[in-house]
Amino acid sequence: MKLAQLALLARAELVGSGEIEISAITDLAHAHAGALVMVSDPRDLSAAEASPAAALLVAGTVTPSAKPFLRSVNLRAAFARVLSAFAPEERGPGEIHPSAVVAPDASIGPDVLLGPFVVVASGAAIGPRTTVHAGTTIGSRVRIGADCLLHPRVTIYADCVLGDRVTIHSGTVIGSDGFGYATEEGTHLKVPHLGRVVIEDDVEIGANAAVDRATLGETRIGRGTKIDNLVQVAHNVLIGEGVLVVSQVGISGSVTIGNGVVLAGQAGVVDHRRIGAGARVLARAGVTRDVPDGATVSGFPARDHREEMRAMASVQRLPDLAERVAAIEAQLAGRSRRQGARKRRG
Repeated sequence: MKLAQLALLARAELVGSGEIEISAITDLAHAHAGALVMVSDPRDLSAAEASPAAALLVAGTVTPSAKPFLRSVNLRAAFARVLSAFAPEERGPGEIHPSAVVAPDASIGPDVLLGPFVVVASGAAIGPRTTVHAGTTIGSRVRIGADCLLHPRVTIYADCVLGDRVTIHSGTVIGSDGFGYATEEGTHLKVPHLGRVVIEDDVEIGANAAVDRATLGETRIGRGTKIDNLVQVAHNVLIGEGVLVVSQVGISGSVTIGNGVVLAGQAGVVDHRRIGAGARVLARAGVTRDVPDGATVSGFPARDHREEMRAMASVQRLPDLAERVAAIEAQLAGRSRRQGARKRRG
């Protein structure tokens, strides 16, 4: 692909010849003739210009002098767009593999790919141009929109709904029962979960995640939300639009998460809490109470990040403080002994 074409795709400024043919995107260590190399650290610019790379992708404040380049004010977004031009095609031509099992009353749209050993149960409907890879199971009455991509061994339980352009990675389970039991006389009685999961348009869910169906009503994931690998979303959770949920996050039942929230790695949220729009929950934070709109919280229990940092700074000073207290106690004990000795002599 010509550099000029990549400039349009990346929404970047082109400086130098746009006729250069780009055959790959590489990091600096693997640069070769025909490669486009991203320079995210200005300190790497001289090495990048001395490399065999054909052209560079740089941030708005960087100006190479020895090679043609693309320049963007949002380097990571430009990089993502450029990579998309070289990403392998994960969708195939519309066809149904002979080993796929499709219920007679299932509805399969045009140009749908069903890979080996896919199961589509009774009453399910799959929209046009959707790709379902090997070993995936789609339950009864499931609705899947257009242009979706389900990787191998995804499981969608009955009655769940996926919008358009939803991507779900291998091993993820959508619509399993929530963890609900009523304890009576030492016995745990299962609470049936009769609700469903609704996943809106343009959501991506990573590998080995679990999104539980509602007890009643819906567990819902809003448009454009991205969920990483190994995330647990419990029953009746409502996640807004454009939310980022990083690996190993656990969201307990009936939590409400506003638009644009970020939950960093290994954060946890207890049940029935609300996280306001635009809030940031930092890594390994434990949310035990509602988080206001736009707040940034950390620690356990989670609190305002600045307050948590002050507390942690105080903790770091505790060893020195303990030594000072011990020294003061020793001085006081010595003074007390001397005073006692004077009294006995008197």
